[in-house]
Amino acid sequence: MKRLLFILGAWAVSAIASPSLLGRADKEQEEPAGSPGLMTVPDKFNTALGVDWNRTYGQTEPQQIHLSFGSDSKYARIQFATLSPIDQAVLKYWPKSRHVSTSSKKPVTHLRGESWTFTDGGALQRELYMHMIKTKNLKAATVYAYQVGATTCNGTEWGPELEFHTASKEDEFSFLSIGDMGVNNAVSMPHLVDFAKTHKYDFVTLSGDQAYDMADFNGIKGDEYMNMVQELFARVPYMGVPGNHERAYNFSHYINRYATLPHKESHFANPLMYSFDYKSLHLISFSTEIYFYGTPEEVQTAINWLEADLVEANKHRQQRPWIVLITHHPLYCSAPSEDCTSKAQLIRDGFNNTGFGALEPLLLKYNVDVVIAGHVHNYERTLPIAKGQVTSQSYHQPKSYMQVIVGNVGQPEGAESFNTTGPWADWSAKRYDGNGFSTVKVTSETFSMTHHQANHDGTLGSVIDSFTISK
Repeated sequence: MKRLLFILGAWAVSAIASPSLLGRADKEQEEPAGSPGLMTVPDKFNTALGVDWNRTYGQTEPQQIHLSFGSDSKYARIQFATLSPIDQAVLKYWPKSRHVSTSSKKPVTHLRGESWTFTDGGALQRELYMHMIKTKNLKAATVYAYQVGATTCNGTEWGPELEFHTASKEDEFSFLSIGDMGVNNAVSMPHLVDFAKTHKYDFVTLSGDQAYDMADFNGIKGDEYMNMVQELFARVPYMGVPGNHERAYNFSHYINRYATLPHKESHFANPLMYSFDYKSLHLISFSTEIYFYGTPEEVQTAINWLEADLVEANKHRQQRPWIVLITHHPLYCSAPSEDCTSKAQLIRDGFNNTGFGALEPLLLKYNVDVVIAGHVHNYERTLPIAKGQVTSQSYHQPKSYMQVIVGNVGQPEGAESFNTTGPWADWSAKRYDGNGFSTVKVTSETFSMTHHQANHDGTLGSVIDSFTISK
């Protein structure tokens, strides 16, 4: 009851400060629960996870646990939050086959981390206490169990025992690829957690838009979301990119909640952009939100950073032949909205037809292989494309990049339907406006992607699409 009163109080203060939220209240009967500005509720997808993501947490109880990898999973950063300050954030981890309590001789690693205070930009200026620990170098092909802890004068309060795995010693690997996920109507989430538990997928990319929105109710919705996705992001490292629904207070929720991302190693100022290497893959996380919420200086900084990263990546093309860019807004799409016309053109060609900030010329110049986007709430695959024209009907040694939209994992705003009658652009090879998620398998010679249907009755559906690019 105390938590409910706090949430309602937070909503009231936010509404007084923002008449738009009062307007949202008038629409609660019209818009689905969990939509931007509306409170979340338990539903059949977020309750299927078996976790109390909206329960009351203790003041120093670790919550919102997640991790990200450095290049080739040589190390990980693990982050958690508490509601009150603590004296020290701690981490213990060990090879899964060696249980922490079986013998004092087993190699349990204990580390201390860093902490900081994140102040939400809302009316309450609500504070959340963030903690992060970087592991030592990790062994390949190993399942690690771990726990994070919050130490105070009363001792250490440990979070649940969790686990993740590092890269195998083989050339081949797989990862999950999703986009646009809310607390409510997260249709694919139970299947993603099931896939994560198999240890067959090394990380997960998320092409922007989470929680709808993290900043709602002075950040409480962000807390609920992060506790829900702990079931996924604490097992399979998060390697995502921000979307427009993370833009509140200059993306401060995203920057503080995903401090684990390897932006420092990538020479970028914050987690909004980064890159990392994984076996034969160079993955780049590039935020297209700069085109809509950034200054000209920020656009130029981002483009300069991206080109420098691509120059360096091409020096190692023999070792890492695949360059994949994940982002939020697509460069091409077929849904009937400005996202697929004026906004997509702006990203491709730059501002006011001047070429300033243009993304596509860099993708073509440096032979990027794949762009994975979200934002549009459906699935769409293009043929190899350049300047609006199909460059090949085949994915064997294509002459340009291709793009996949994976914005249909499930969120309260619902799917974005295609025009059922067409006509379709020549470059649009596959379209699907239901819910689903993708799995990706990579070798030094092939890049294969499969899109799985997630049904509203909770069952896993059929394979919607599958393709392979070969070099």
